[in-house]
Formats: sequence, C-alpha cells, structure tokens
Amino acid sequence: MTIFDDPKGYVGWYHTHHIIYENERRAVEELKLQNCLDIGSGPSIFHEVIQGDTVSLDISEFMLQSVEGDRVQGDAHYLPFRDNAFPCVFSSVTICFIERLDEFMAEARRVSRNRFVGCIVRADSSWGEFYSNLGKRGHKYYSKARFISGRDFLNLVGKYFKVRRTVSVLRYGPTDKEVPELPTDDGEGAFMCVEGIKE
Repeated sequence: MTIFDDPKGYVGWYHTHHIIYENERRAVEELKLQNCLDIGSGPSIFHEVIQGDTVSLDISEFMLQSVEGDRVQGDAHYLPFRDNAFPCVFSSVTICFIERLDEFMAEARRVSRNRFVGCIVRADSSWGEFYSNLGKRGHKYYSKARFISGRDFLNLVGKYFKVRRTVSVLRYGPTDKEVPELPTDDGEGAFMCVEGIKE
C-alpha cells in the first residue's frame, strides 16, 4: 500500500476539518471550472464544483475506485491523452507531491486546450510550515510532500500559461479556530489557486 491508497482516510480528513474544506471549495468554485481533467484527483474532493464533464486521473487505482464517472490510472508526468484533449486542466495539492514540476506543467499545457487551474498549500505560509514540520516527523502524507512558495508557483505556472487570476483562502493559522472565509484575489491565503490561460 502506498500513501495514496487510502481514499477513506483522505476523505476523512476533510470530514473532520469540514470548515477548511468549505473554504477551499469556495476558492475552487470561484474559478468556475468546466469540462476538466483533474490530475491527481484522489477521491474527487472538489468535483461537486466542476461543471460539465470531468475526467479523474490518479496514480492510485484504489483512489479511483471511489470516484464516479470517467477515470484513468496514470502518471502526471506522462499523461495518456492527445494534445489539446481537454478544455480545462485542474490539479489540487498534487503539485506538492510531484517530483519533476516542469515535466508535469509541460504535460498539463500539452493536453489543455484553454485553461489550467492549480492549487497548492504555500510553503511560505503558517500552514505550509506546519505541514512541513509534520513531514519531518514522518507524517504519512507530508513526509513525501515538497511545498513551494506562492511566488515560485506563480513563476512556474507563468512559464507555461499566461497567469490570469489568483484566488486564495486560509488566512488563519493551523493553531487558530477554523472559521468560514470568502476567497480573495490577494494570494495571501495558505491555500492558493492560480488560473492560467493557454496562449
């Protein structure tokens, strides 16, 4: 069993931290996604706010077993799709577990017809520091994560797409009380989504 083969545990975290989930869901919903390939979909956490057709891609067949609709097992570095196959490519937090980011982004650009939306937990945030420290202590998920800063993420997306919008939430810290938030465009929240347009 790999760290990505536990869909119940993954979903369980969002049930326990349902306020965090609602905040992150609102950030994704703000970008009005439609007809997307979801790379590293896991158990399709944000599919309820993606309109139209969604294809789930994950390296774990166990994660995909809990997903409804079209699903493909595959590696994010080598997407098994033709060029310009999807109007939209979406990926949430998967980037934190990608070894070769430029290969991933080049593939996302190749299969995207119009848009890319990627979300991360910023390394330069209290949540990023919190998760990184958990990783150093051997946490099941975060010990495998490689967090990047908001600026580095913007620069990465900007190499392959024209950045159009940034949306973020989680302006409070991991030791603070969880409170409902509305997404902002300032990029200051720990959960940060960047929209890029293919030119």
